[in-house]
Amino acid sequence: MHQIILLPGGGRTSTDWRLAAPLLEAAGVRAVAVDLPELGTWSWAGAVEHLSEAIDDHGLENPAVAGHSLGGIVAALWAAQHPECPLAVNLDGHTNPTGPFDGIDPVEAERTMRAFLAGETAGDPELTHFIAQMDALDLIPVYRAARCPLLVVSSTGSDLSAMLPPDVSAAFDAYVRGFSRELTEAAARTPLLSLADMATGHDMHLEAPYEVVSLILGHLRGGERRGASAGGGGSGAVQGGAVRR
Repeated sequence: MHQIILLPGGGRTSTDWRLAAPLLEAAGVRAVAVDLPELGTWSWAGAVEHLSEAIDDHGLENPAVAGHSLGGIVAALWAAQHPECPLAVNLDGHTNPTGPFDGIDPVEAERTMRAFLAGETAGDPELTHFIAQMDALDLIPVYRAARCPLLVVSSTGSDLSAMLPPDVSAAFDAYVRGFSRELTEAAARTPLLSLADMATGHDMHLEAPYEVVSLILGHLRGGERRGASAGGGGSGAVQGGAVRR
């Protein structure tokens, strides 16, 4: 029987998986959702250790790991350290949008994004600490270091850019283009790394739980060729692991 441990995004709780977890259980996968450590004391090593302890506490044996947003980054780090893991999944998890940038002056774009982040965290030492931890991690090398199958799912329907000030929006869009390019290049050179897109906002596991579960099942059961771009697109069914509505 397959097992999977599910991680929420930053500042969220395990209840975020309330729609997807029952679908995984119905498909014969034991699904356990757990919380992440507090952001004010965040460290990447601490988060990975927290995940290891949660796996032991719930009596799981070599489970797949799937996370949303911040939890997805933790899942990717797990993939870089655990070749025995059957599958790790990052659902739209990104670090600070401070580069790379495509189609814009990278120096000015980075200055704009850092000024924006500093303004958002001013006066909040816990959030400032967390942003610094995010800034210290480069995701592309993490993806290239995957030692088990790693699926990275990106949302294509987010309206975040429209809610930002114009200069920040332009820099953010340039970051999205730059990071997408580097991610595609990394996948082409990393056999264990697979990519998929979903036409949802950031909370894809809440907006499209059937599609998310189908992607997970498809990769967990070998339904997608490892290392290929999957192009999820919200189809709702993946060969080898379809979820019926």
